[in-house]
Amino acid sequence: MWRAVKLRTRIAVTFLALLGAVIGAALLAVSAANQANAEREISRQLEVGRLVFERALDGNRRQLTQAAQVLAADFGFREAVATHDADTIGSALENHGARIGATLVELVSLEGKVIATAGSNMQVGAPFQHRELLEQRDGMAARAAIAVEGGKVYQLVMLPIRSPLPVAWIVMGFALDEASVKELASVTGLDVTLAIRTPGGWHAAATSLAGSTVRQALAEIGVDSPAGTSDLLTSTLLLAPDAAVPVTAVLSRSLAEAREPFDRLRERLVLIALLCVSLSAVAVFWLARNITRPLQALTSAIEAIRGGRYDAPLVVERRDELGALAEGLQLMQQAVESRDRDIRTLAYTDRLTGLMNRTAFTDALGAALARPGQAVAVALINLRRFRRINECLGYGIGDAVLKQVADRLSEAPSMASHWARVGADHYAAFTPLGPGASLEQWGSQLLQRLARPVVVSDQPIDISPVVGLACAPTDSGNADDLMRCADLAMERARRENVALRAYDAGLRVATRDQLSLLGELQRAIDGNELVLAFQPKLDLQSGELVGAEALLRWRHPTRGLMMPGAFIPFAEQAGFIRKITRWALREGTLTGAAWQRAGRPLNLSINISADDLADPQLDSHLRDALVGSRMPSELLTLELTESGFIGDPDQALMRLHTLKTQGVMLSIDDFGTGYSSLSYLTRMPVDELKIDRSFVSAIAGSPEATAVVQAAIEMGHSLGLSIVAEGIEDRGTAADLASLGCDVGQGYVYAKPMLQADFEAWRLAHDAASARVPEIQPTDTVVTRLRPRARRMPLPG
Repeated sequence: MWRAVKLRTRIAVTFLALLGAVIGAALLAVSAANQANAEREISRQLEVGRLVFERALDGNRRQLTQAAQVLAADFGFREAVATHDADTIGSALENHGARIGATLVELVSLEGKVIATAGSNMQVGAPFQHRELLEQRDGMAARAAIAVEGGKVYQLVMLPIRSPLPVAWIVMGFALDEASVKELASVTGLDVTLAIRTPGGWHAAATSLAGSTVRQALAEIGVDSPAGTSDLLTSTLLLAPDAAVPVTAVLSRSLAEAREPFDRLRERLVLIALLCVSLSAVAVFWLARNITRPLQALTSAIEAIRGGRYDAPLVVERRDELGALAEGLQLMQQAVESRDRDIRTLAYTDRLTGLMNRTAFTDALGAALARPGQAVAVALINLRRFRRINECLGYGIGDAVLKQVADRLSEAPSMASHWARVGADHYAAFTPLGPGASLEQWGSQLLQRLARPVVVSDQPIDISPVVGLACAPTDSGNADDLMRCADLAMERARRENVALRAYDAGLRVATRDQLSLLGELQRAIDGNELVLAFQPKLDLQSGELVGAEALLRWRHPTRGLMMPGAFIPFAEQAGFIRKITRWALREGTLTGAAWQRAGRPLNLSINISADDLADPQLDSHLRDALVGSRMPSELLTLELTESGFIGDPDQALMRLHTLKTQGVMLSIDDFGTGYSSLSYLTRMPVDELKIDRSFVSAIAGSPEATAVVQAAIEMGHSLGLSIVAEGIEDRGTAADLASLGCDVGQGYVYAKPMLQADFEAWRLAHDAASARVPEIQPTDTVVTRLRPRARRMPLPG
């Protein structure tokens, strides 16, 4: 019966049935995907929200700790505590609490009695309610906790007050109330409930939920609800599990709420599908009626063309559009045959060199990787100075160089299975590695093949190849990823100024999170999120403060205080480091000028990177910073590492001489860890050498390390340079360095890097105590190292 139905009807019915089936399957797949996506999104939000919640609490703790440290370090407050001046103590507590918005500030005696309070219901003289904080076994160290007082949850920080011995505790806290919970909910994008444990079970102290969902969230405490068991997905965070009154935070999100936009999308898709089916039915029946008669001839011709046979006969005797289509199809057969040959050539061949292009190379590499049990080596080759060849000799010479390089690479087919030109001056190759074959050995053979200069018009041209290597399946089993690995290795070789580099896992590119940091750096500068921390530098002989090094910090709005290692390397890779350096010069010179105007001038050191040395505008930016701040140039020291000279030593020397003309001091940072020649050191207009911390930390137990440090000190002094040792961790090491003749030291033994307010306080304390610094004796390692030198006799003659 089905065969008796007209062809056009069968075409239309079949098409509509298939269309309905596809649309139905797509709607079912979309519905299932929407459900899964909603659950996964909530799970991800819970994980992210948990991290954001913890960082928010940690930010509160640091803010409380800093405020408490400022109050504890205040001389007037300590004097009021020592003299029991209740009015002054109360006023200080209220002022410092109001300054940071603290809702609870208490002064507690060492015996656990409340001395004074602000924002608390505790009476003066009453026992401190949270004695478990006093009874911790970590001495007089700062403490932080989540505690419950008067039915409210507080985040507390305790710091001892010393005058100079501990005399009392200062307690500061934020109330985690409804307003705080709603603020945390807006930050995390989740509902937040703070619950406390009572004899009757868990009770919500503060929540952003409403109605029965609060009870549902409390019922989930202790168990992260899996997807599909409840409409409310939760994640619990134990804030004070061991306290007298346990406190728990519950992060939650409604599955129905998250699924609502997906449900609306599904409804719209259903309407669109119905409309499409209706319109398709009308169009299909009309088209089927008009194409049935010449269909067979056209189908046969199309099948022949699709199979690559362009000489198949096509005869359709019609004068209408289908006849014109048949005639056009015949012309298309001929044109397609001609263009197919050209397209295949253009699509898979580099026109200049005749080698494969990137597309053909990737396909061939993918086919090689598909064969199991075979190791495949991939090389990416770059001509380091090719751009200068084009600029100086012209593009014609450059093309000739590219052709000769291609000929030289492909003239030894045994060295590689496939060659390709994948970029302007980039070539690629891969070869199967047989048993006992070495990736580095194969790469060395490629370098040897390109070692000789290319001769164009009787003129030898050095092409300076750089090779990056990767190997499958060790590094990757995917063709694109394997080429990316080789590209990373090649770029590292270029930066390290070596000719050959094999890929390793340490060359991985930045993650999406790190890339997002680069996008936020611009906003960080404009939004005053970057700050400078200062680490003091002391004269090792007298203990006098002689300078400070400015170090960068980022007050990220969600990640907290970030160290330079978390974002500076990626800023250097993205070319953003120059802008950061200009900001550091501007802010650092403003601070140094302020110290000078206050009658307390201090030498300030600021780091510059290797990329800054390549900046032709660096000297003008430095001049603008000095002129704008009115800081004396002799009070500024620019520190640069030895690695800054690797790329172009002559350009770096020229830049240093330009900077020196402005009157600033120059310092070589991390001396001993770089690769620069000592001959450059004699030509550098530097004033200071900084011995790297890796040598400083080793001298206490190593005569060999002591000898290296002593040699560096003597060499620097012979060149008229000041010697600075960084990373001093203990006073014995400081004494050892002083005995060796080192001039200046910096490190945690004196102070960690501090923000400006803390540094000013430290400076005042140091100046007051500098006369009482005890004498330090060098360790046995240094004494033993120095004694033979003292007995050394001059050589005869």
